[in-house]
Parts: sequence; C-alpha cells; structure tokens
Amino acid sequence: MKKWKLAISILIGIILIFFISGYKFTSLSAAKANAFLPKDAEMIEEYNTGSSVVFLFKSDGEKLYQTVLSEKFGVLFQRSLSTSIPYSSDELQTVGGISFTTEKDAATILSVVSNDEKVAYIEAGVEPNIERKDIHKGERISFLFPFSEQIDFLNPTAFDKAGKALYYYGPPKNVNHVNIPEDIKWHKIID
Repeated sequence: MKKWKLAISILIGIILIFFISGYKFTSLSAAKANAFLPKDAEMIEEYNTGSSVVFLFKSDGEKLYQTVLSEKFGVLFQRSLSTSIPYSSDELQTVGGISFTTEKDAATILSVVSNDEKVAYIEAGVEPNIERKDIHKGERISFLFPFSEQIDFLNPTAFDKAGKALYYYGPPKNVNHVNIPEDIKWHKIID
C-alpha cells in the first residue's frame, strides 16, 4: 500500500512540474498560458499543422494581434513561440504571421486584412507552391504553407480585378536603410 501512495505522490509531483513549466492538456490552454498574451485577447483563428497548432489572437485593449504556436509533447502541449503585430491603419495589414520548424513539422502562416476596395486577390508562396486567395474590403484571409519560409520571401502581392499588382509585402524598395520590423509591411506599387 505504501508503494502505491509513493507512486501516486511521485506522479502528482511530475504532473505539477509539467504544469508549472507551461505544459497543458490542450493546445488552446497552452497558447493562453503565454505570459505576453493580453488578458482581453480573443482567439480569432486556429491552424492545425500536424503535431502543432497555431492560434491567432486579437486584443482591442492592447491594440495588437498575436500569433502563438502550441507544440505537442506526448499527450501535452506547450507554447513554444509567439509573434505580435500592432494594429495599423494601413490599407493592407498583415495581422498574423509565423514561420517555424519543429522536429515533427514545419509551417508558415500569413494572415492579412484588406481595407482597400480595389484589392481583389492576394498571391503568396514560393514555386511551385503559389496560392491565390480572393479578398474583399474589411475581410481577413490566411495562407498556410507546409514549409518554413520567411514571410516576405513568400512574395505576397495584392492585385486588382484586372490582374494589376497594387501592393507588395516586404521592405521598401530603393532605400539604403531598413528599420526592421517597422518597414517590413505592405507597400503601394507606384507606376
């Protein structure tokens, strides 16, 4: 009987150590355990990448979007990576983005909101994995790629209905100095 009590005590101790270390039973609870996630953060999208789950949160109080990766470890999950993007009044705004490689999978996620009625669709990716998604003013779309790539290397480009490129995502062109991350955003293409 004493051996059972000792075994149960050890098991409870191990579980407590895991929970104190940030391990949780669900991917969402692990993501919400992120110390940088604002209290008012609302989950607006979930992306399952295989052995990991990525969540996109929105905080009106802090005026930012946060992308959080929850990685699976056995039967538990732990938050392992997060990115934050402040609200912006830009015509096109990246609201979520993360690129990662784990032992079990890799992915790149890009989520964009359009406030430009001229933008009809956005293309992003690297050959041969180029995706095209329609978008309307006030709408958010997301791209999920099964590989890890720096987001601006996906060559995201926004087009009008006629196929004319209106915006590109990345650093400004023809400048000597780039402020990272402030200058990595959507830029209007000037004819």
